[in-house]
Amino acid sequence: MLNWMPPFSSLAETTWGFPILSALHVLGLAWFGGTVLLPGELARLKRWGLAFMAATGAALFLMQPARYAHSAAFWIKVLLIVAVVVPRRIGLWATVGLWFAVICAARAIAYF
Repeated sequence: MLNWMPPFSSLAETTWGFPILSALHVLGLAWFGGTVLLPGELARLKRWGLAFMAATGAALFLMQPARYAHSAAFWIKVLLIVAVVVPRRIGLWATVGLWFAVICAARAIAYF
């Protein structure tokens, strides 16, 4: 059931679907990451960057759901994202550290 999700399953079968969507996801990461380090008046841009990154991430998941559902690194990434996105008062460096851990977990998905 997880492997059949049109149009994502048909997009996964194309040559350029996954690479283009991955590049857009990284673009969203850069967009969001750039606004995290800037002053508070860009909060709206930060939310849009996070939404873009979440949308492309969800699309990437739906392209290969069975692969990601069984990946420990994917679930670690999800837990780290929840830890960093849930509103609470943590310092800038703690936030940056959590996002760095998210990126490391995302890279580990390819190997674990």
